[in-house]
Amino acid sequence: MLFLRTTLKAVPKPLHDRKHLSTFCESFDAKPMLMKQVQVSGAITGWVPSFFDNPTYQGEPSDFRLKVLVQDASEIVDEISAEYDRACDWYRSETGKKNFFDPPFELNEDGSAVIKFTAKPVYGEFPFPVVDSELIPISKDLILMEGTQVIVAAQVVFHPRKSMRGGIRLCPKGIQIVEAVTSAGRDSGDFDITAAFSKRSGFKQAKPNVKELATITSEDPDF
Repeated sequence: MLFLRTTLKAVPKPLHDRKHLSTFCESFDAKPMLMKQVQVSGAITGWVPSFFDNPTYQGEPSDFRLKVLVQDASEIVDEISAEYDRACDWYRSETGKKNFFDPPFELNEDGSAVIKFTAKPVYGEFPFPVVDSELIPISKDLILMEGTQVIVAAQVVFHPRKSMRGGIRLCPKGIQIVEAVTSAGRDSGDFDITAAFSKRSGFKQAKPNVKELATITSEDPDF
């Protein structure tokens, strides 16, 4: 975790204008606050974006968006909800407005949830590290598909006071592939989550272990 102690007045103007200030730039108009980090384990669901090519939508530059389905989601949803409430309270106190974006997750009746991640290339948040179970960066030739099991390390980012609405987004800082689903099949292994992005038994792109054929999915433009 990182304590953000810099206020807008303490940031030199040339730095404030730089796009590569990344996630923290979005909160420099706020009072000092704790930038919480979360870790989400689950399966990629819906449209699987490229982890290398700059994201586009209908031919125009766009944000990087990723959805991850978590089966037993109560704990992570509670953690994200607490940050969402904190962000909404801050936004209300700073602006007097009561308009908020929806939280970055969708709850399902079976107790699972779809967690939504967003990275903004304009802030230098994309690309970010994507590695296999041995911390080796994945190859650009590896086309991952829906059902791929991942661990996403993300940072909670408050929407700034200049935003039309308050709330949070989850900015991915790195992803580890635990079980890869590709057009060639599925590669999996035993997995023990003891630390974020440590070497572990699981998907190794150098030694794929194909188990079953995956199904190709179409693009999901609605996020």
